[in-house]
Parts: sequence; C-alpha cells; structure tokens
Amino acid sequence: MNCYLCDRDMPLQVSWRSIFFNELESVICHRCRSSFEPIAGGCPICSASGDGLCQNCCQWETTEYAGLIDSGKCLYRYNPPMKDFLHQYKFLKDAVLSEVFAAMLKEVLDGQKSIVVPIPMNENKLKERTFSQVDRLLDTASVPYLHLLGKNEVGLGGKSKSERMALEDVFWWNGKPAPEKVLLFDDLYTTGSTMRLAAKVLKENGVKEIKVLALIRA
Repeated sequence: MNCYLCDRDMPLQVSWRSIFFNELESVICHRCRSSFEPIAGGCPICSASGDGLCQNCCQWETTEYAGLIDSGKCLYRYNPPMKDFLHQYKFLKDAVLSEVFAAMLKEVLDGQKSIVVPIPMNENKLKERTFSQVDRLLDTASVPYLHLLGKNEVGLGGKSKSERMALEDVFWWNGKPAPEKVLLFDDLYTTGSTMRLAAKVLKENGVKEIKVLALIRA
C-alpha cells in the first residue's frame, strides 16, 4: 500500500496482534508520522506550553465560563505538516484521512468512563463539507459517542475572544438525558471558545463533570 499523505510505497505488515486483536495498521509512512509533534504536559485544560494553567485559560476562569471544564488534553501541535493534513482532511474533503489517527484515538479513549460527545456541525456546514470530520475520526477509531448538542449557524472564525464570549445560542441541547460525566471531543482547539460555549449548555442541562479532548492545539 501507499502512504495516504505522501504516496510513498509502504510494505504491508501483518502481525498476530492485527489478526487477533483487530489492531489498526498505520496508513502513513514513518516519515510522515514523525513530522507530527505530540504534546506532552502543558496546561491541564488546553495543553498550551508551560507549567500550570496557561494565561488564556486563566482569563477564561475570570468570566462566566469559570469552572465549566474540569480538565482537558490536546494531542498534537498545529505545525506545518499538521496544518496540511487538516486542510486536506477538512477542506479538500479527503475522508479517508480519518484513518491516520484512528489507532492513537482508540488507545487514548479506550476504557473512557465519560460519555464521549463530539462537537457538532451546523446543517449548512455539514452539507458543504459532505461529512462530519469530528464524527468520522471517532467512527474510524471505533469509539462510541453520543450526540447531545446541535449547532446553529453562527460563525466563530474571525471573531475576537470578547466577541465569542458574548455569543448566545451557538449550541443547543437536543433533549436526550444528561449523563453525569462527559468528554467533549473536537478536531482543533484554538481559543477555547467552542469548547466552553458547548460546555456551558451541557452544564446548564445537568452534566456534572466535563473533560475536553482535541486532536490538535493551534
């Protein structure tokens, strides 16, 4: 097979684990995989570099959104190779690239006690993109999840942090029973606005504990 990203030839490697434990095989070559930068440590909510709560998360804790997120983790930095990956996956609609991080997401989320809740897309954006990129990442990794939120057509891109904080009714509760613990999952964490706007709706509807996980930290 060929690498999904650079098209180099990759020898097929079949192992006993892949046969008996349904272990997901790598679909990209070692060079492409090593170009991504995993995040170790950092802010206990968003994984920004440094010790303790980062400046951005500290600022959030002075607002009405304080205390909504109990903990969080972002898995990779938004370096140039990751930017290229995300562009090809989301905007060029290359759905097969959901397989690139499937094994890693399965490992991270395996045995998760919280209910995984993906950040939704609004209906118009879903029609434009043709598939939900966040859902597809979880589906390919065979991670069960539950949709609890809908999203209205409110663009967050280009807005300042204060403008995002002032937004109302970005997300809405879909009426399903509220689990006690939720893990919010998204593909990209930037300012933290999306996660906190979603978390606010979840907390208002009875969720007690919210953790967040994003594939990429911008």
